[in-house]
Amino acid sequence: MFHLTFHGGAGEIGGNKILLEYGGARTYLDFGQSFDFGKDYFLDWLKPGAANGLECYFEFGLLPKIPRLYSEKALEFTDLPYAEPDIDAVFISHHHSDHVGTLEFLDESIPIHMGHGTKAVLDAYSTLYPGLVDIGDHVALQTFKSGDRIKVKNLTFWPIHVEHSAPGAYGYIIEGPEGTIVYTGDFRRHGPMKAFTEEFIAEAAKAKPRVLLCEGTRMTPDPENHDTEEEVHDKILEIMKKARGLVLAEFSMCNIDRFNSFYRAAQETGRTMVVDTKYAYLLDRLNEIIPSVPDPRTNAGLKVYFKLAKTREFAETDYKKFEREYLDNRITFEEIRKNQKKFVMVTGFNKLMELVYIHPDEANYIYSQSEHYLEGEDNKDQHQVLENWLQHFGIHFHKAHCSGHAGRSDLEYTVSQIKPKTLIPIHTDHPEEFKKIHDDVRIVKKGETVTF
Repeated sequence: MFHLTFHGGAGEIGGNKILLEYGGARTYLDFGQSFDFGKDYFLDWLKPGAANGLECYFEFGLLPKIPRLYSEKALEFTDLPYAEPDIDAVFISHHHSDHVGTLEFLDESIPIHMGHGTKAVLDAYSTLYPGLVDIGDHVALQTFKSGDRIKVKNLTFWPIHVEHSAPGAYGYIIEGPEGTIVYTGDFRRHGPMKAFTEEFIAEAAKAKPRVLLCEGTRMTPDPENHDTEEEVHDKILEIMKKARGLVLAEFSMCNIDRFNSFYRAAQETGRTMVVDTKYAYLLDRLNEIIPSVPDPRTNAGLKVYFKLAKTREFAETDYKKFEREYLDNRITFEEIRKNQKKFVMVTGFNKLMELVYIHPDEANYIYSQSEHYLEGEDNKDQHQVLENWLQHFGIHFHKAHCSGHAGRSDLEYTVSQIKPKTLIPIHTDHPEEFKKIHDDVRIVKKGETVTF
C-alpha cells in the first residue's frame, strides 16, 4: 500500500514536503519552505539564528520534528537526538524556495535527485547570494533529464519536464507494483514551452494513476485572468514602440521566459538589452542547457552593466572575479544616459540607485512580476518608495505579467486528461474547488497521512 504524509503543501501554497512510503521505500517529493514561514514570530532583521540549526525551527513548529531525517549539525542544539537517516531519496521538482528552501537541514547522506537545469540555477544562486541560497552539502546529489528512470527499491521515478516560470521544472510519474502516483510539481500551459506540459499530461494519462497530486495555486473561485506569455510579449512590444526614452524592466531573475519576452521585444524595436553582472552570470550558466539564452559575452543585442565603484574609473580591480569575465561586453551609466532610447535595462527595487547616475528622461518602467510582490500587505512601504522614485524622475509605470501557474481552465483540462482514480489537491488555498471537477477528491491537512 502507498502511504503519503503531507508535512507541507497541504492547505497552503508552497512548502511542499510530501513523504511517500511504499514497500520499504521512503522518499520525499520536494522539501521546501512555506511562504508564510515564521510570519507570526519573525520580521525584518528578527530571523532564526543560522548558527543554531533547527533549534528555533522546532521551538515555533516551523519544521516537523522527525527522527532520522536531519543532519547532526542541524540537530546540535535541539532535543532531537541524531540517528542515521531512514530516507532513501528526495526528488526535487524545481529550484523555487518553496520546494527546496529547507534542503540544507537534511542529512548529507540522503540522496537528492534534481534536474540538471535546477542544479545549474541553484549553483549560480549560491555563488551570487551565498547568504540567501543554501541547499546544504549532499554527498549523493544526482541530476537527471526528462525521460530518465530512477529506481528506488521497488519504486520507479520518471521525471518529465513541465512548463513553469522557472527553467528545469519537472513533474513525476511514480510507478510501483500496486499502481502509479502522479505528482505535477508546479506547472502551466500558456507559455512558449507549453509542449513540455502537454507531454507530461499525455504520459501521465497513459499511466492511469491511482492518485494525482495536483498543484492548484490558481484554482480559485474568482474569475480567471488567463493572459499568455505571448500576450505579455505583445504588451511589452507596444510599450517599447511608443517609448521615447529608456525602458526599465522588472521581472523575476529566474523567469527565463519573461527575459526572452523582453529580449525579443528589444530586438524588434532596435533596442539593446542591458543586464547587470549577476544576471549575466546566471545567463552564462544557463546558456549551455537552454538554447534560447543569449551569451552575455558575445551577443550583439546584450550588454552587461557595470556599476560605478571604488575608483570611479571602472577599473578591473573594482569588481569581483566572476564580474570581470564580462568586462569586454560592458556598458556604463554614461553611455546609457547619452542614448536612452536605445536601451532596455533590467532593473529592480535594489537597483533604483542607478537612476541617479542615468537620470532618465521620458522613461517607462514595466513591472512584470506577480502583483502580490508589489501590492501585498507586507510590501506597502516598498511600493511607496518605488512610487516616489518613479514620480521623482517622471517615469511612466506599466504592468505586463502572466502567472507561472496553470489557470483554472488548464487545471480542469489536466485533470480531465489524466483521469486519476483519486485527486489530492496540493499547493492551493482552495482545495475544495477541485470537488467541482472530479468525483473522488481527498482534501488533506498538514501532518496527515493517507493510505491507498
